[in-house]
This record gives sequence, structure tokens and C-alpha cells, in this order.
Amino acid sequence: MDAGRKIIDAIPTLAWSARPGGSNEFLNRRWHDYTGLSAEEGLGWGWKTAVHPEDLGRLTAKWESILASGEPGESEARLRHADGVYRWFLFRVEPLRDDARQVVEWYGTATDIEDRKRAESLRCAEKRTLEMIADGASLEDTLNELCRAIDAQSSPVFSTILLTDPDGKQLWQTAGPRVPRGWLPAIRHPRSNARRVIRRRTRLMASCQA
Repeated sequence: MDAGRKIIDAIPTLAWSARPGGSNEFLNRRWHDYTGLSAEEGLGWGWKTAVHPEDLGRLTAKWESILASGEPGESEARLRHADGVYRWFLFRVEPLRDDARQVVEWYGTATDIEDRKRAESLRCAEKRTLEMIADGASLEDTLNELCRAIDAQSSPVFSTILLTDPDGKQLWQTAGPRVPRGWLPAIRHPRSNARRVIRRRTRLMASCQA
């Protein structure tokens, strides 16, 4: 391994290079470590398998637009970690040109921006909640919107808001649009029973997902 390859593998970001037509010809070690894909799996157009399905079309269209223009560009998309969890990345690319100003290679990086995206999402959720309160939205709608914001940050789990009656013996589901409807009878059990039933259903769901 030459010195240049060692440096590219050591830099604290995901780095890659592509042919003039856009297919990858090199992915650094950190890219392979993050995605869990081998060189054979990631080269060419294989890198697409690591991109979130909801982002792939937009990212591919942006890449095609950059290739057509021959100019630097950037885009954001979620990239799957080897453990199956997606994180947001900022993809940036620059062209390398020959003396005739023709693109002979592309060099790019992918930088983790998950923390920034989460902070932006939380600010938007806070703003939306305050707007709903100011506009006189119902308590149920406001709390459901709050649950949706929490769910977006914690996928694939889902959240709910529970209230108890004055004597603390009965639980009532107040919000949680993604909570399975079949769970509601269990939630309405007396508190001790509800906890036991919910734990049992949670274990069952976890085993099914595994």
C-alpha cells in the first residue's frame, strides 16, 4: 500500500473516487468499515445499496446533474451503518481535470451530519408545537404532533403519552399515533397489570423483529 492510500484511509471521513462517468473505482477503509460492504460490493454502482431507499432517487439525480455539469456539488442522504442503522451524511464531490479541462476523475467525501440534522429536526418540532398552541389546536392534536417528532428522532421505536386518573390506578393513552391499536386495551388495565402486559407485548414485538 502506497503512502497516499494510507493517508486517504486514515483521514477521519469517508472518501472515494469515481470515473468520469460516475461509477466508483475506490472507497477508503473508513467507508468499508462504516457500511460493512467489501470492495467488490461497493465499487461501480454497488455503493447505492448502502443509501436509504427514500434518499436514493434524490441522491442519484443530484449525482447525474453534477456529472452533466462537470462542476463541484454536494447533497445530503442517509447512509446505512454495518449494524443496519442509518445516519445522515453530507456528500461532497470535486472534479479533477486534464490540461484540456476535461474531467478525468471525481473525488468525494461523505461527512457524518447526524447530530446537526437531529438538532434541526428538534428545532422545527419545537417551532411547530408552539405554532399549534398559538393557533388553538386541540391538546390531542398537539400531543400527537409531539409524539411524531419524538418518533422521527427515535425510529424504529414509537412513543406515547399516558395520563393517570386522580387515584393513580388507571392509565389512559392521550397521544401516540403510531402505537398499535391492539395495545390500547392493555394500557387501560389497572396500572400494575398494564405494566406487565405492556412488557410482555414489548418482548413479543422485539422477538418478532429479531
